[in-house]
Amino acid sequence: MFRKYDVAMNLLVLSTWFPYPPDNGSRLRAFHLIRELAGRHRIRLVAGLQEDVAPQVGGEVPKTLRELCEEVVPVPWRWYAAGTAGGGGGGGGLRALLSLTPRSILETDNPRLRSVIDEQLGKPTDAVLVLQQGMAPFLPPAVTPPAVLDEVEVSGLDQAVAASRGRARLRHALTRWKAHRYWRSALRRFLAATAVSEAEAAAVRRMAGMGTGDPGVAVIPNGVDVRAYRREAGRTVPGRLLYNGALTYGPNLEAVRWFAADVLPLVAAQVPDAHLVVTGRSENLAIDDLRADPRVRLTGFLPDLRPALDEAALCVVPLRSGGGTRLKILEAFAAELPVVSTSVGAAGLAARSGEHLLLADTPRDLADGVARLLQEPERARTLARRARHLVEERYDWSAISATLSDLLERCVAMERRNTA
Repeated sequence: MFRKYDVAMNLLVLSTWFPYPPDNGSRLRAFHLIRELAGRHRIRLVAGLQEDVAPQVGGEVPKTLRELCEEVVPVPWRWYAAGTAGGGGGGGGLRALLSLTPRSILETDNPRLRSVIDEQLGKPTDAVLVLQQGMAPFLPPAVTPPAVLDEVEVSGLDQAVAASRGRARLRHALTRWKAHRYWRSALRRFLAATAVSEAEAAAVRRMAGMGTGDPGVAVIPNGVDVRAYRREAGRTVPGRLLYNGALTYGPNLEAVRWFAADVLPLVAAQVPDAHLVVTGRSENLAIDDLRADPRVRLTGFLPDLRPALDEAALCVVPLRSGGGTRLKILEAFAAELPVVSTSVGAAGLAARSGEHLLLADTPRDLADGVARLLQEPERARTLARRARHLVEERYDWSAISATLSDLLERCVAMERRNTA
């Protein structure tokens, strides 16, 4: 495979998620960053191998990853099983309760993963890029090459405390305290960290005790492969609303339930053929209420979302919790699909209500916004065209990865100056 190395660095990339196939938001980010960085640098990849992709891999590294990376080492991943007596790796609830280390980290230690990372660090390495916090605990404390931690997120813990009451609030507060204590210390082993929005970066700086102007946390937003999306005309189904998100993620399920119960009936009163299509995984969930709703259709996971985007009249993002920036909105923008969202749903994006999308936070306002765009297709098309232009300028993966590459190169240069 032809590569053009601008500044040829040897990068060790540690990915929490196995990045292929890129079938959820975390894998999409990992895959596209690796793909773009591979055009600039030599990459060795150590990736967690989750149970849902292990049968597809079947012991063979996918050709796509072999072409991008000099070496790929999958290691079976262990998730923390919240709410179980022993979590993901034994040790018991009492030990976890008394430990100052968060239970999600204490009970998911992986000696095999530590051994693989140590072995890789013994090879020529200019910098280490850690994709997502799940992999960070496995990096040795005194790692020699400069390390960058990508996509730090802490605001979700604050939201969980604020949204809970009574004993649950105390439990969430203890979890937050332990997590903040742990990550304040863990971040010291990284020369830089990134967050997907300025709001999340500010939350990380507050948690870590950094000043507001501290350059240690850079904003590297989520993106979209703009070239892969081009809306196919003539396929739109009247009244079709799309929510592209797995219901196995709690905030997505909460959003869809709220929209189906409190918003969709108000939309249907104005636009009788309005209905909601939800893509993404929904297996093994107690969602009989959604399955029985005649205005809601659950497709399950779709390997290619683009036909669903072509058939939709609008994308709705009624999220009321959760952090990060929304790949679902960026995909809709790239496909020139108009978007109506809550403020939380569009948090972190440089999109303005009335210019690129419509924002609303109450059932009535959200329903009126959806109905208005269904009834005014020219206004909807104008928003969609502006949104496509926005992602072309600011959210294409090629531009985002160039910013990340620059950060890595600056960290290497800084480390070399410090050790000269």
